[in-house]
Amino acid sequence: MTRPVSLQKPPNETVTATFCSLTTLGVPMNDEILAQQLAKTGNLLDLLNDEAWVRETEAIEAECGGQVEAGLGLKAYVEQLATVPSAAFRQQRRQVQLLSILLPELKAWLQSWELGRIFEAVYIEAQRQLFEHLQRPTPEQVIWLDSLLAEDSRQISPEQKTVRSQAIVMLVQMFTEDDWQALAQTAAEETARGILQVRHRQLHQQARQTQRPG
Repeated sequence: MTRPVSLQKPPNETVTATFCSLTTLGVPMNDEILAQQLAKTGNLLDLLNDEAWVRETEAIEAECGGQVEAGLGLKAYVEQLATVPSAAFRQQRRQVQLLSILLPELKAWLQSWELGRIFEAVYIEAQRQLFEHLQRPTPEQVIWLDSLLAEDSRQISPEQKTVRSQAIVMLVQMFTEDDWQALAQTAAEETARGILQVRHRQLHQQARQTQRPG
């Protein structure tokens, strides 16, 4: 059977996406765990690197005799997930662990570009590109990604994480010419949208002023 877990609505879209990634892996979540993890590291995906929590997850699933479910509405979905080979779940977990490491690096890198109000749109496009590349890494990238995960599992200070310090270099190598073109197009479209919104507001304000009685 499946075990329902009580949850409040996540506070924003970022947490919602993170929560969906965790529940896709069949992990048990509740309000206390969410609050503690957010307070501890600010990243829910770090739970996947907590071996004690992973063991607790496996014990709960063994006790209930099936996948752990987040809410009764996911019952059919969980039943469908039960048919997925365990290798697929291991691959999914690997993807989430890699994203939990690389997304903060990607965000910090893009923030250094000083994109202003168009940052969010460019960041979303870059996230999509990163996810696609992690689905089909080159042999050289696989070696580096394995080293990245191995390093992340060690209890060392950020200054000692030499593999992670290479993240931006690897991202530059991962992104193709088409990727850069897509980022540039996203930036241009978002800039144009912002300019047109300013024009619309100005016209609206002028129209209101014109309609005021003299």
